[in-house]
Amino acid sequence: MKKWIQKYKDLKYRYKLTIMMILCSLIPVCVISAYTQMRTIQIMREKEESGLKQVLEQSVDSIDNRVQIYTNLINYLTYSSDLREIMEKEYRSDYEAYLAYTEIADPLFTMPQLYHEEIRSITLYAENIQVEHGNTLAPLSVAQNQTWYSKINEKGTVQWLVKQGNKKEILAVRKFYRQDSIQAMLVLTLDYNRVLEPFADLLTENRGGLILDEQGNVVYSGYRMDAPYKPDKETSLNYLKEHYVCIEKKIEDTKWNFCLYQPKEELEKSVWTLLLGNIPVLLLCLLLILLLGYFFSRKMVERLEQLTENMNQINLGLRKVTVVSQSKDEIGVLVRTFTRMMDEINKLISQVYEAKIKLQKTEMKALQAQINPHFLYNSLSIINWKALEADNEEISRITLALSTYYRTSLNKGETMTIAANEIRNIDAYLQIQLIMHDNSFQVIKEIQEDALSYSVPKLILQPLVENAIEHGLDVSEKEEKWLKISVCKEKDALIMAVEDNGMGMSEEQAKSIITYRSKGYGVRNVNDRITLLYGEEYHLRVKSRQGEGCRIEIAIPVNKEEKRYE
Repeated sequence: MKKWIQKYKDLKYRYKLTIMMILCSLIPVCVISAYTQMRTIQIMREKEESGLKQVLEQSVDSIDNRVQIYTNLINYLTYSSDLREIMEKEYRSDYEAYLAYTEIADPLFTMPQLYHEEIRSITLYAENIQVEHGNTLAPLSVAQNQTWYSKINEKGTVQWLVKQGNKKEILAVRKFYRQDSIQAMLVLTLDYNRVLEPFADLLTENRGGLILDEQGNVVYSGYRMDAPYKPDKETSLNYLKEHYVCIEKKIEDTKWNFCLYQPKEELEKSVWTLLLGNIPVLLLCLLLILLLGYFFSRKMVERLEQLTENMNQINLGLRKVTVVSQSKDEIGVLVRTFTRMMDEINKLISQVYEAKIKLQKTEMKALQAQINPHFLYNSLSIINWKALEADNEEISRITLALSTYYRTSLNKGETMTIAANEIRNIDAYLQIQLIMHDNSFQVIKEIQEDALSYSVPKLILQPLVENAIEHGLDVSEKEEKWLKISVCKEKDALIMAVEDNGMGMSEEQAKSIITYRSKGYGVRNVNDRITLLYGEEYHLRVKSRQGEGCRIEIAIPVNKEEKRYE
């Protein structure tokens, strides 16, 4: 976790701002999407339940109306005078009873069947009826032998039963008495499928139905669903309520509970279909958030990035402020404050440069003041005359070389000279060094004549030559040693170089000789003078390989402050 936090801290401010903007936008979108999803499921479930409830109520109301008709019919027949006559009259013969049953009972019980096709039969079971008469009359003992008889109570109300068998039938039964002694039972037999047809018509490929009686027994169970939507426990209402969208309605007369159910998976499938339809919109919103987040974050940090880039350039040596802002916000204040700070720093740097140059000039003049040129030149002239008089040419050459060296070094007190005088100075110096080293190395010069008239600081080659002899040639064991002096003009710069084939040095040593502070007028002093005079882009360049030699170049601009001497 700490690793990820650190990675986040190391990110650029633009990316941090982009991430924060995206998160701040994405979190509300996700929350709203989740809430919309849940609310959609809830609304669709309520809508689905409302639709199921509406069709169930219409279906059950239709069945209830039929139940009311059948109940009223049974009650009417129970209290009819014709039925009373059949039950109370004593017949003298079976034939007389047959005539009465045919003339009274048959029309009474068969007439309703003409108006209600779902009525299969109306049968009166009574104690005083001795023989069966078609489907209309039968002894009570016949009913007592039926499996459904035990379910009939003594309430005297219409009871509704389902007669099981090859072909299910619905029975509407009412038990009653005549003359307080004759027990009778009126049974209305109904077509099971026709009565429940309005409910069965509600069943579809993804919708099932269940009817339970007062004791929880199944009156009707139907579905057209395929697995996995088909219920495994049809008779369990609690199971249906748990796994299905379930709507109930009860008919009070029959005490039947009608249940219409639909798989929750179907509802969720519809919701997911709706959600999948919204995914392109969500992706488009997400893409818009990403683009806007990137655009606004880029705009907000653009000036900060410019300021950071400018600071990096200053760190590399460019002291010019390039970023500008006129806005009055915090970034604008920061830019203007940074600009003022750099102006002050540049002023201080300029003052330090000028002070250093003045100090070097003062030190040079103080050094030159210690030397009395006239006394020195007169002394060297006397030594040269005495050497010639003694016929000692070597002492004469040394004296003349030393005179030339000091004459070009002092340069009448001037800090600038021309390249030709610098070459004469180094020729005199090398002439003395060759005598001191018994001509143990060879001097090679590659001089471009038209480059000798350009202005250069004095005494910039001598420290380099001294360094090459002392640290390169003197410590080398090579038999053939050489030292090369070259001067040429390349584009707008004068290139002066000192090269040797001595011991050379490593890359670390090459860097250190420019920064090494020697006691005398060393390489670092030359580098500092060049940088102070011409800027940071002008400095010594050291190229060296261990055991192969070393080359030090000086680049001096020819079109800068110093003019060309003719």
